[in-house]
Amino acid sequence: MSSVVPPLLSPTRLPAARLPRSVLALLAVLALLPALAAAAPQLDGIYVCVDTEGQKTYQNSSDGGACRRVDGLVATIPSTELSRSAAARAASNRATISPASFPRVDTTTQRLRDSDRRRILQEELHTEEERLARLQAEFNHGRPQPAADELVGAPRYREHVQRLFEDIERSEGNIASLRRELTPARY
Repeated sequence: MSSVVPPLLSPTRLPAARLPRSVLALLAVLALLPALAAAAPQLDGIYVCVDTEGQKTYQNSSDGGACRRVDGLVATIPSTELSRSAAARAASNRATISPASFPRVDTTTQRLRDSDRRRILQEELHTEEERLARLQAEFNHGRPQPAADELVGAPRYREHVQRLFEDIERSEGNIASLRRELTPARY
């Protein structure tokens, strides 16, 4: 028995496959990859150098006798401890954070200032809460009493309602800010 391939399904008559552009782009990149790898500059290697204080530094060239070549992957995790020299520098910097002529306040004076500040903020908060309560009562859930010369639904009345709404939002924002100021534990 001979196998007969119908003329419509023969390999010469198959329609050309349509590939998405992303697949074509990927194939183009894969075809160029060996050429890009050959054109990339070759690295000389990585050298670890130890200075007189015992500090290690990694660099791409050897500077002399204290450096040795490291082959393979170099993975370093920085230490959380300070070296002796870095600790000495940090200690000397700590002493010079503020100049000697910088004015200092003793703790009792600062505590008095903090308590005064807290008292003032609490008074402002109380005043702002009273203002908010008055505005909300006047706003009456979006239906304030019209003034004698206003009609409900008139442009002037709508402006009055909008102004009250904005005043309530501003007052709520002020209260939130004052509460944030009063939150720190320093009081």
